[in-house]
Amino acid sequence: MKKWHIFVALFLFWFLWLSCSSLSWGLAANARPFKNLVLPLKDAPEGKVTLKNGRFSRRYSKDSATSFWAVIERHAISSWEGSRVAAVVLSYGTGGSGIYKRLYFLVEKERGWQPKGWIDLGDRVRIRYLSLYRHGAVYLGLIEHKKEEPLCCPTKRVLKVFNVTEKGLIPAATYRASLFPDEMACNATLIDPSARLEMLPEVSSSLHNMGHSSPIPAHVALLIKNKHIAMRVINVKDYLDMWWREHDPTINIAVHRLKRALKKDVRQLSPPFDILPPRPGINDFALFVSKIHFKNGLGIGFVGRVTKDVTCVDKSQLRFFYMGLDEKGKYLVTMSLKVNPSPAIPERLWTCKKGIKGLKKQIGEIEKFMSGIGERRAFPGLLRIKRFLASLEIRQR
Repeated sequence: MKKWHIFVALFLFWFLWLSCSSLSWGLAANARPFKNLVLPLKDAPEGKVTLKNGRFSRRYSKDSATSFWAVIERHAISSWEGSRVAAVVLSYGTGGSGIYKRLYFLVEKERGWQPKGWIDLGDRVRIRYLSLYRHGAVYLGLIEHKKEEPLCCPTKRVLKVFNVTEKGLIPAATYRASLFPDEMACNATLIDPSARLEMLPEVSSSLHNMGHSSPIPAHVALLIKNKHIAMRVINVKDYLDMWWREHDPTINIAVHRLKRALKKDVRQLSPPFDILPPRPGINDFALFVSKIHFKNGLGIGFVGRVTKDVTCVDKSQLRFFYMGLDEKGKYLVTMSLKVNPSPAIPERLWTCKKGIKGLKKQIGEIEKFMSGIGERRAFPGLLRIKRFLASLEIRQR
């Protein structure tokens, strides 16, 4: 292989990794916004830490052989109630083997960033994720210690949520976490320039009275414009356990169907498909059904809809759905994205007579027309979505 080929390959690998992993606010090592930050900390020599370029170091006294040090490990910046706000994790040591972590919530004032609340996280916990994507809360992914685990080697993965109040940071909830955003790689800009990976907390509502949500464990999601969920990556075992606790086998059945479908020839696959996470309604037709590989997994993708009644297919209902599993069957990858049909598709296809017969006739006409013009001409945006899926990799060791 020529040297320039190797250089190009390394650059592309770096770009794909960065485009997804850097989407998590906390991965930025640049602490320049806080270069002159002053943080209260009673363990520090003067009861405070005055950072320069995100770092601080000082001996306790001239005669002391030990020194205190502190560094900003992670930070996230957002806006809330008309002001810029931030969360920072400070790591510090007091001269021994301990490495302590403290979470601060800051508000930007004319005099610079001012701490409004803080909370201690413990000794030698490992910070993996930090976000302020939801107003009034700080989301922190970390690995902490189980009971009787040595301080050197924590293994308990959690997502902690802290509410921001007038009294400071208040612990709101702790969820078991299986996957962190920095354990995934993808080219998220193919979906949307604003797309980024975030960790979402557990959803607990039951299927039988659900609205837009259903029981889902804490997971990693791809968010567009800070609110629209384009993709979820869910631990399968945790997902099944949640539904068993609800005494509902729905997801267990759907996952087994998906496993069987992935072994079949694509020509044997036809709607209705199980849409995961489940939605109230049924998938009554599907276009351009195909098997789509990601870096270390496989799934089924198609254009279709979910409906609650027998009504004509409307183009505003059309979405691209994807359900896949990684090679180990540990993670479920699901997508649901609105897709716009090409102007080449005539408006007459979106009308039908009332009733089942009218709907069946319309679906037949849509399928015949779409197969005639082909996927790329019918839905030009699908190529970009499939390129995104091809870039996806779950890198958890």
